[in-house]
Amino acid sequence: MITTLRIKMLIGVTPLLALMVGQGFWAITLFSRLGNNIDVILRENYRSVIAAQGMKESLERMDSALWFAIGGKEARAISQYLENRKRFGEQLKVEQNNVTIAGEQEMADDLTTLHARYIVQAERFFQIPPEAKDQRTSFYFEQMLPLFDVIKRRADDVLEINQKNMMDENDRARQTAESSTRWMLFALLGSAAVASIIALAASRAILEPIRAVTRGARGLARGDLDQVVPATTSDELGELAQAFNEMARTIRNFREAGTARPLRAKQTAQATIDSFPDPVVVVDPTGSVERANPAASRVLGVATSDGPIPWTPPPQLRRALADVLGGKLDSPPIGIEHALAYRDDGQERFFLPHVLAIRDEGQGLLGAAIVLTGVTRFSLLDQLKSDRVSTVSHELKTPLTGLQMTVHLLLEEIVGPLNPKQTELLLAARQDSDRLLAIINDLLDLTRIEQGRVRLDRDLTSPSDLIGETVQRFESKARDRGVTLQGASAIGPPWLSVDRERLAHVFDNLVGNALAHTPRGGTIRLRSRAKEDGSITFAVEDSGEGIAPEHLARIFEKFYRVPGSKSSGGAGLGLAIARDIVEAHGGRIEAECVPGQGTTFSFTLPTGSSLPTDN
Repeated sequence: MITTLRIKMLIGVTPLLALMVGQGFWAITLFSRLGNNIDVILRENYRSVIAAQGMKESLERMDSALWFAIGGKEARAISQYLENRKRFGEQLKVEQNNVTIAGEQEMADDLTTLHARYIVQAERFFQIPPEAKDQRTSFYFEQMLPLFDVIKRRADDVLEINQKNMMDENDRARQTAESSTRWMLFALLGSAAVASIIALAASRAILEPIRAVTRGARGLARGDLDQVVPATTSDELGELAQAFNEMARTIRNFREAGTARPLRAKQTAQATIDSFPDPVVVVDPTGSVERANPAASRVLGVATSDGPIPWTPPPQLRRALADVLGGKLDSPPIGIEHALAYRDDGQERFFLPHVLAIRDEGQGLLGAAIVLTGVTRFSLLDQLKSDRVSTVSHELKTPLTGLQMTVHLLLEEIVGPLNPKQTELLLAARQDSDRLLAIINDLLDLTRIEQGRVRLDRDLTSPSDLIGETVQRFESKARDRGVTLQGASAIGPPWLSVDRERLAHVFDNLVGNALAHTPRGGTIRLRSRAKEDGSITFAVEDSGEGIAPEHLARIFEKFYRVPGSKSSGGAGLGLAIARDIVEAHGGRIEAECVPGQGTTFSFTLPTGSSLPTDN
């Protein structure tokens, strides 16, 4: 008994293979017969035809040699005669060795005899003195010309009999080809008919059980779980039907036993989210809200329902949410200074946003979760700290300025001359006081920026102007350090509406850091380029020692300095101020580095930064 679908398919295909093999052998036999006929034509007749034509041509040239002799050109006549006599003998020998037709042997023997007579008569002709032209002429017409005509006619007989045989063989080959074509056509039609019958029978036997399974699957898709597929065979199709019936039975059991389980899981998930005191919003890949807790409803105004609800997130969350839904990394919470302020129960509260991607086991994106962590207390403490730092900085700036003036007057020797040791100490004191004053100014600037008390004095400028001015400011310093400073802008206008002084502070900080960390002989490059979204990116690249990857995430924090850095001075505020200035313009700043190959600081100003608005 046939128990597998493979054996059934092999049984169905075997007759087709047998037909193909039989037709193949038959075609090979027919082609072999045609080839043999063609070979017979070439082997038995074509050589004799060529030999007869060669004999006729040589005979005519020997006859022409006799006329040259009559005309008085004896040397040429003898040379041409001897050459063609040899050629005639060669062609005659070919004909004698290729006799294949009845009567052809007699013709070949006659040509041999006639050729011998012609040679004898030709020798008698050349024995006549050249001066006896009339005698030679008479001998030619009486002896040579009649023998010439006889030999030529006999050669024509050989040529004609072989050509006729070639035509006969060609007709037989054509008839064979036509007959083979008709029989091959009949065989192909018969094979096609047999193959169609076998294919229809095999497809019906295979497809009918598959159609039954398909009908059952569509019934399951419609929700009709009472599907049973008849298993009429014991092959793979029968096993498929049995497996389908088992699957349908299992699904029915699951439906009967677990109807309430999804609802319970949904209620548990919602209760879990509702238990968080901070706002939590879960969105699908399109950004529609699937779940939200009461805190999110109060703070963000998110409505809740049983199905997804379209939602427009606040401007502060749109970019991070779009990045996560676009496949980028999660957006972790950052410093307290980036806390967002919202009204909750009539009070202002501060939250740090955290956007997390929700993925399945195969890392497919299912949606995103937005968690707003309450940091109101920490934000107030940070505000208190900023106020205290601002107050202390103001209190220190006045006496420090006086101290700087005193050191300056002493170095000018207004109150008296100084010895070298005193001058060295005062120079060190002036350097330290300058550094302390720069730190205090940075603290004051940072405090004003964080508190939003800095008004951007916007002015129209182009990217190439910003880069050119920066190169001019640092060109001499770079030359003194043995560093090559290059500036290039791939774009000119459009004009940007930016605070040129604040943006110059950003460039000064980035280029100053690059000079401090680039060895002699290195290169610093400034460049700008336009992005597809219309924003403009500025970059400062150096060929210094670079920054370790574990420090890149913290270099924009206040008071953070890379351990083991070669530069001295500063309080770690420069990059924090640069970040705040760029963000005040609506942009973002980042750093990339390959240790040992240099660092690239880049910041992007979006299209909105070109609008003449105040921040």
